[in-house]
Amino acid sequence: MEKKYTFWERLKSDTPTFFKRMQVFGIGLAGMGTSLSQITGMPVKLTTIIIAIGSTIAVLAQFAVKQYEPLND
Repeated sequence: MEKKYTFWERLKSDTPTFFKRMQVFGIGLAGMGTSLSQITGMPVKLTTIIIAIGSTIAVLAQFAVKQYEPLND
């Protein structure tokens, strides 16, 4: 039977390696969008979308939980 995690347990639990990389990618994407927003010729909508996508990837990757028990008994 699956264990039901609370919000705080998910935030504090260990994250799988793939999702740790996705967090770094999302933070990098948000940082790139932030730095691109300082360029005068860049459209504001484009940089806003890049920042939003990067932030969403980083936040959602935090909620993945490393599984220590086998899926099937």
